[in-house]
Amino acid sequence: MLVRKARLPDADSIHALIRSLSFDGTLLPRTFAEICENVRDFTVVENDRGEFAGCGALHLYGPHLAEIRSIAVTPRARKQGAGSAIVQALLAEADTHSVSCVCLFTRLPDFFRQLGFAQVDRTALPDKIYKDCANCPRIHACDEIAMARGVLPDIAVLGPAQVEERLIPLQL
Repeated sequence: MLVRKARLPDADSIHALIRSLSFDGTLLPRTFAEICENVRDFTVVENDRGEFAGCGALHLYGPHLAEIRSIAVTPRARKQGAGSAIVQALLAEADTHSVSCVCLFTRLPDFFRQLGFAQVDRTALPDKIYKDCANCPRIHACDEIAMARGVLPDIAVLGPAQVEERLIPLQL
């Protein structure tokens, strides 16, 4: 198995896999354009024949927080270590950025517990909540479990306070 950073030609495979898992709510849907715009966030895994076998993304909020998202493997690659390999690569990437906490939302907590994540109260992750949850159709019926690895952040960079901050006139 080869784990590597995604390239733009991988966008079709990433989109198809995520789309196949979004109809039942396993993953949040992502448009092809969104995947292309964020392809540098993605890591992919290939099987021994060089075929696309899965993907995952690391979204950086700042040195205080990153989120692992869109973890998915093809049916043929399940139970072969592809998912774990992607998560380990994304954790290593977070380490290179000196991120102190990595979070994720999942319906498969046991898989992520084995990789060092612990369940947390979702309110401890306001950046994630403000960026994604506020616009999610399941906001009032969320069945995902918030998990984190590392030191929970004591700051947030997204939210209404930052909008107000940008509206303050510059003093020249």
